[in-house]
Order: sequence, then C-alpha cells, then structure tokens
Amino acid sequence: MKVKIFASMLVAITLFFTSCFDIEEKIQINKDNSGAYMVSIDMGNILKMTSQMAGNQKDSSKVPEKKDSTIYLKSFVDTATNLSAEEKRLMRNGSLRMKVDEANNEMKLILNFPFVNFADLSRIRESYVATLNKIGALQKIGKNGNEENGEEEMPKTLGPGNNTLNPLHDTYTFSAVPGKITNKFTNKELIDKKNSADSSLQMMQQMSAIMGDFNYKTIIIIPRAAKKFAGNEAQISADKKTITFHTSLTDLLNRPAAGEFELEY
Repeated sequence: MKVKIFASMLVAITLFFTSCFDIEEKIQINKDNSGAYMVSIDMGNILKMTSQMAGNQKDSSKVPEKKDSTIYLKSFVDTATNLSAEEKRLMRNGSLRMKVDEANNEMKLILNFPFVNFADLSRIRESYVATLNKIGALQKIGKNGNEENGEEEMPKTLGPGNNTLNPLHDTYTFSAVPGKITNKFTNKELIDKKNSADSSLQMMQQMSAIMGDFNYKTIIIIPRAAKKFAGNEAQISADKKTITFHTSLTDLLNRPAAGEFELEY
C-alpha cells in the first residue's frame, strides 16, 4: 500500500477516528539547559482498522509497504519566504521522521526539535505546528517517503498541536524556566465555549465512546532528581530523573485539569 493510499485514508479518517492516535510528548533537558522537544504520533491503529475494513477486497499481490524516511528542516526553513526570522531560528535544526511497516500495522510520525536556549522550549511547543504547516513539512515527508511519485503526500491534519488531535491545546498555559516546568489549565471560558458550540469537539466525544480513547503521554527527562511533581497518573523513574504524565481525550474533555502537570527539580 503506497503513501498516497495512506494519505487519502488519513484525511478522511482523522476527523472521525481521533481515538486511533496515541501521542507522546517528550521533553529532554540537559545539564546546560539545552535539550530537545519531541512528539511521536502512533497511527498504527489506523492501519489495523483500514486493513480490517478492506477485508477480502485487499490486493494480495501488493507488497506491504515498509519505509523509514527522515527530512531535516534546515534546507526548507532557510529558503522559506513566509517565515519570520524567529520561526526560522526555532525550526532550523528540527527533523521529521516517518516510519511505516504495513505488515505489522506500524505507522509513526516522529518530530524532533533541539534547542540550545531553554527559553525556546515554550516557543517551540506553542508554534511548531503552525510553522510546519506554513512550509508544508508534512507534505514534504510524504513525497520523500516515496520518491517515485511526487504527488503522494501526507495530510495537513496530522499535527499533534492541531485542534483535530488536541482540541483543548489553547486552554492551557505552558511555562518552562530552569528548574521548573508547568502546564496549567487557564481558560475555562474557552473550554465552556468549545463544549457548547464546537461541533467537531462534540463529534469527537461521541466517537470516543464508540471507538475508545486516544492516549496522551508527556515524558520529561531532567538532569537531576526531581524535588516535587504533580500531574495526572504521574510516574517517576527510580533515579527520579524521568517523570511521565498520562491522560486521555475523554479525561481531558470531562476534567480539563487532567491535562495539568508541574515539575520542580
């Protein structure tokens, strides 16, 4: 199955089966306060679902797709005419990786944004989706993944910060300073408005009840042991340097505070 088929399926399915995604956000901080912000979107369940839907109609003569493609944003960012100097600086060292193994129902998009200045962590987290959309990075990795046919692209809807996958993204305030990282629910008025007027959000709630949740995980790796931490279903490693917070779409919609976390180290 070619990437073009994946793309057409995902464009249609993303809006209706949000629960098919597992999203992992990882923040790695080094001793000198440099680090990386990473997001991994696991779409393996979509391949499984589409395979089940195809049933006996699948073409047994086709070789299952398997590829592992990476694009580095520097060349695209440096030549972009629609990005500010700040957007270029933040995204220049980023990369996107697409892994597909159709036979094993594996499909994953991995985004990696290194930073040298700790203050850039918050800026990257808040702006990377909009910036990637401006330069068409998701479409570029689709083409890179199958060079024999340049028209095969990934859909624009596959952004982890995109409202399709994270409908409450703009109701929280994220803050990162050396020694402390927080994500606070700060816009109850907006979430009330979304719950009453956002038809896509209402549809997502209905579909989650049928299809099951997508899971959201935040992993923070710090250079020294945590002093204190709090968050939904929080876990800490034995050396107290890796803290993980878990939540789900249903929990976020019914209890927005489930998306909050706090860490001091």
